[in-house]
Amino acid sequence: MTFTERALKILKYNRLTAIGAGIVLLVILVGVFAPVIAPYDPNVIDVPHRLGAPALKHLFGTDEMGRDIFTRVLYGCRISVSVGIAIVCVSAFFGILFGSISGYAGGKVDNVIMSISDMVLSFPSMVLALALTASLGLGLFNTMLAVSIVKIPVYVRLVRGQVLSLKQRQYVKAARTFGAPPFWIIWKHIIPNSLTPIMVQMTLGLGDAILMAASMSFIGLGAQPPTPEWGAMVNSARAYAIDQWWYAAFPGLSILVTVVGFNLLGDGIRDILDPKSKQG
Repeated sequence: MTFTERALKILKYNRLTAIGAGIVLLVILVGVFAPVIAPYDPNVIDVPHRLGAPALKHLFGTDEMGRDIFTRVLYGCRISVSVGIAIVCVSAFFGILFGSISGYAGGKVDNVIMSISDMVLSFPSMVLALALTASLGLGLFNTMLAVSIVKIPVYVRLVRGQVLSLKQRQYVKAARTFGAPPFWIIWKHIIPNSLTPIMVQMTLGLGDAILMAASMSFIGLGAQPPTPEWGAMVNSARAYAIDQWWYAAFPGLSILVTVVGFNLLGDGIRDILDPKSKQG
């Protein structure tokens, strides 16, 4: 069964995977076309209409500055998803780099890299991200950097395990016999054959990265006002949560739906790429 046939079969018989794929596709389209879909500028202040309830003119209501929440949620989709993708790509890149070196070199190099990874993993990821962001300073970029650093050891351990297995294969031994340099072997033979678990981890990690970045913004360390980021919007809405429920509800639901969508899609991609998976 080809990859395409297997993917179509998974989507046909696994409704959760199809739902996840639909959510992710919708989120990406909303992020890309936010300036076209949004009826207002996300940062235009309209004080006379502050804290307005959902209505035809403002579908999700307005915030304490009179800004349209629907518009800000749309732009927040672009920001939050971009942040999640950036975090996953950075952490995966360095995780693949250090994991490959650790697994292939072995010895003292392996011990040093894995000791550092184990030390990072020994801390709760959110606590360590908070500490790093606090030391680097407030801002969305520093939050992205901190969360990326925290997530690197996950990929290091994953890739190292793949390398330890693959470097014993005959084609790798043959490449070493013919004098191929280690980095060429890693790049041409080992990494391409390790992509399946890496892709699954990246897809599953997207939801977690978005949630962590939103959590950092919620406590005031990430995106700063007036940036229309979902976590920052929920943070601003705390003072109005009882009477103006819509202010926190819609950005909060956006976080929930997006994270669930990426997690469902990640499970589906694992089933598609794993030839031993039994679906349908």
